[in-house]
Amino acid sequence: MKYKYIYFLFLFSTLFGQDISGLNNSQLDLIKSKLKSNQEKLSVDESTLIDMEIIDSISSDSVLLKSEKSSAANEYEGYFGYDYFQKDINFYDNTPTPSDFRLGPGDEVILSLWGEANSREKFIINKEGLIYYENIGFINISNKTLQQAESFLLEKLSRIYATLKDNNSSTSLMLELGNLKSVNVYFTGHVRSPGLHLIHPFSDAFSSIIQAQGILKEGSLRKVEIIRSNKVVSIIDFYSFFMNGTNTFSKIKIMDGDVIHVPSIVNRVEISGQVNRASKYEMIDGESLEDLLEYASGLSSQASSKMIIDQIIPFDKRIFDDNGKSSIIVSIKDSKQITLNNGDKVTALTIGDVDSKVTIFGRVKNPGNYPVYGNSLKDILNIAGGFDDPIFRQTIRLNEIIVLRKDSSDFYPEEINVSYDEADQFKLLANDKIFIYEDVKYRNSFTYRVEGEVNKPGVYPLKKGITVSEVLSLAGGLTELSTERNISLRQEFTEIDDDGVERSIQENINNVELDFVIGINSVVTALPFENVVKVEGNVYNPGLITYSKGSKLPRYIELAGGHKPNSLKNKVYIKRANGSIEQTSRLVLGLGKNIYPGDIIIVPVNENPSEFDAAAFTADILSVLANLVAILAIVDNNGS
Repeated sequence: MKYKYIYFLFLFSTLFGQDISGLNNSQLDLIKSKLKSNQEKLSVDESTLIDMEIIDSISSDSVLLKSEKSSAANEYEGYFGYDYFQKDINFYDNTPTPSDFRLGPGDEVILSLWGEANSREKFIINKEGLIYYENIGFINISNKTLQQAESFLLEKLSRIYATLKDNNSSTSLMLELGNLKSVNVYFTGHVRSPGLHLIHPFSDAFSSIIQAQGILKEGSLRKVEIIRSNKVVSIIDFYSFFMNGTNTFSKIKIMDGDVIHVPSIVNRVEISGQVNRASKYEMIDGESLEDLLEYASGLSSQASSKMIIDQIIPFDKRIFDDNGKSSIIVSIKDSKQITLNNGDKVTALTIGDVDSKVTIFGRVKNPGNYPVYGNSLKDILNIAGGFDDPIFRQTIRLNEIIVLRKDSSDFYPEEINVSYDEADQFKLLANDKIFIYEDVKYRNSFTYRVEGEVNKPGVYPLKKGITVSEVLSLAGGLTELSTERNISLRQEFTEIDDDGVERSIQENINNVELDFVIGINSVVTALPFENVVKVEGNVYNPGLITYSKGSKLPRYIELAGGHKPNSLKNKVYIKRANGSIEQTSRLVLGLGKNIYPGDIIIVPVNENPSEFDAAAFTADILSVLANLVAILAIVDNNGS
């Protein structure tokens, strides 16, 4: 066999980091003999030599145990109580000694004397329950509590130590526990790890089952038996502990050789729906639906007074398997008289919604749903707010309150007009819809803005039907730097984008005349006079050209270098200073078009010059003919 060596500290952290409940007897005894014995000093050379194969076995068992506990947690889902036993507990920590713990064979006790006589000795209780004390002989302390054994030893030792009973207490005695002997307990029935287990001597039934890795879901939690000398000494119902914390199982201490038996579950019922703790519960004889509801922590606030029970008909009451199941509706008031069979499913129903509210919309401070019973229309209006606020009230159309009411005899609901003064006499019905409209006249305070070359720019109150000409007049008229042809108009709008963000935008209004009626948030701008004309597009020298009074459109194109090839001469257009657009005539090519300061002449280009443009061809011919006519007129004048 191959051996490897490890030091004491590593051994301690490795072994005690594992789950003690997963160790077999030989492994546990090995750990106890090497790590918990106070009778010999550990050395690196001897006491810490451990067979590595055993450690590997412990580690492997621990990994398997954790995997089993994980799968067990899923197995127990929906079954009440079983997860209480799925805990990782080190029972060999410094657990205080219970006051009723009784000494037995294999336990170690430490007897200390101090005062006139001083000594400290350790004793192992033998199989007969005896310890041997020099000058006295064998002393039986088995089946005594620690306090009883201490008093008993005080009597025995006072024969050789007279000062033990001296009034001045010149010698004192104390008995304490040393190493404890684990008790052998047998687990049978539906436990996860049946068989013989070494159990901590302070264990009760609950902690013992934990050390055996818990109870399978097929096992009973309410009829766990403790068998001693082939007799059932206790039947434990763990539900009293799970439900209200009543601990009855600790009254029976587990002793060496005891058998803990977990029988099969006989009656399990599932409850779901409107209960506070839906699960599958074990029922015992004499229990009813009322007990099941108590285990489920009672009904929720949304529960109905009725429940549905999907029943499994017991074999002895079943005529045919075809009718082995049935469903019934029961009342909560009869729950004490209703017994349940294994496999039954109880569903606590939900109470339905009740129409008991009215809805108010519109010009109130708190629109929404309000209870109808006990309230008049005026009560609801006052609760919704705004009617007692003298400013807010002026924005409400008090005489046009509309109540929309469902009518079973008509496809469309009935509309009822009620004034606020009469609302206290109007009786509302559930599902009424109340509409409060706004009086927009009170909140209206619309404005417009004047900018640019005016004598009094600023924000002005909007009046119905006001024109651009009147706006300019109210603004003190134009300065010398602008003209009526240089007036532009923009309109401001508020819009909400896809993200719900509100923003303001402006758009220009073209072809604005002096008699144009402006609107809310209009912006009138008097642009400064510019003594230039701009030519853009398909010309040889685009840009600004000095304004010359009386010059027509062709002259400005000529001053811009003339048309480049592929110009759309018949589609030249003019953008005036006020934003209006004017097309040139196709026949005369803008020969008669007046140009004003600030105008922009745009000459477009033909993107597909290979295509024949009949209109352009005709325009070119007419241009040539017009030029010939002009030349002939000049010649004729010179000849005359």
